[in-house]
Amino acid sequence: MNYEESMKRRTEAILAEVERRGFDTVVFVNEVIGQNPSNFVYVAGRWGLGEEHCALVLNVDGGSTVVMPHWGAARMRESGLYDEVIAVRQEKGHHIRGVREALAASDLDKVCFDLSTMSAQFALQLGRAMGICLTPDRDISDHVFKLRSIKDEFEIAEMRRAIYITEEAVMELVQAARPGMHTWTLKKRLDAAMIEKGAYESSFDSTIRFGRGPPRPPGLVKHDDMLLVDVGCRVETGYCSDMGRTWPMTLDADVRDYLERAVAAHTESIKAIRSGITGNEVLERASEVNREYGFEPLVRCGHQIGLDVHDYTMPYAPSFGPIETDNQPLEAGMTLTFEPQHVDPKMNMRSHIEDIVLVTDGDPILLNELPWKLLW
Repeated sequence: MNYEESMKRRTEAILAEVERRGFDTVVFVNEVIGQNPSNFVYVAGRWGLGEEHCALVLNVDGGSTVVMPHWGAARMRESGLYDEVIAVRQEKGHHIRGVREALAASDLDKVCFDLSTMSAQFALQLGRAMGICLTPDRDISDHVFKLRSIKDEFEIAEMRRAIYITEEAVMELVQAARPGMHTWTLKKRLDAAMIEKGAYESSFDSTIRFGRGPPRPPGLVKHDDMLLVDVGCRVETGYCSDMGRTWPMTLDADVRDYLERAVAAHTESIKAIRSGITGNEVLERASEVNREYGFEPLVRCGHQIGLDVHDYTMPYAPSFGPIETDNQPLEAGMTLTFEPQHVDPKMNMRSHIEDIVLVTDGDPILLNELPWKLLW
């Protein structure tokens, strides 16, 4: 499946639900740069990242209108992606007037919205301007979140691409790290390497921490340290990576024993992930395995990931946590991080091993390729 086929699948699935709920038009909004609500990016595609004051209006009969700032309108018209392009100034009032213009020929009783893509203030002002109330029954976001939780082949390939970029940068970090270097220096190198290798941006603020001895703030790396990295990037289609690895500066007997147990526990607990099992059950099994290997029980051990690094599909799809929504069964096609912490209070050691797993009806598929055992 390629990009165009994936976008067509998403649009058709959304419009089918719009019609099923008794509407004929749906509106998605992107207010400001940096907000980039992921449901907007899901339906707009790669152009939706980095834009602002945009709206996408889709009709079940196939009609489409995009509202966007004047400086990008000519380019959008040339693309031929949408039937109509309405140019507005980069200001909220003009944005709202553009949405009203896009809906001028619509029966407003038949219009629904993805309310997750707009602020409460924007929704209030838009409703007042159109003389309607944007109530929960007009909100289609729950369906979009559910669609996002199941990835198609293109989406999985994009996540693999983000993972590959991140793993290449992490491997360079591992090879470069030496006692006497500052963790801030290593972090800067790591973040820059991902951009150099093709990332659109970091998917969150990366961290490099110490895994041996009492927790301490960023600082100079010592000969007996273990380093823990937590890092991810986003590619230009919006899809994210999030991974963690642990490696020692010096491999003494205690460190080897700890790391071997951590990898063994990780290997055993990941086997629980498959369709039909709830997120809570995966957490319970991972905690059970941790205790068997001498580690502390877990509070959580992973989350949904896709267009957000902590994907807001979570209310409608489970993560590996202890809350009520995690008591839902996993479904084939879901992608989640798996990151059970392995804390040994007696040895005062902790690690961070994190990968993205694809849920199937059988064994989980690990999307990462970088080994868990680094330098030992």
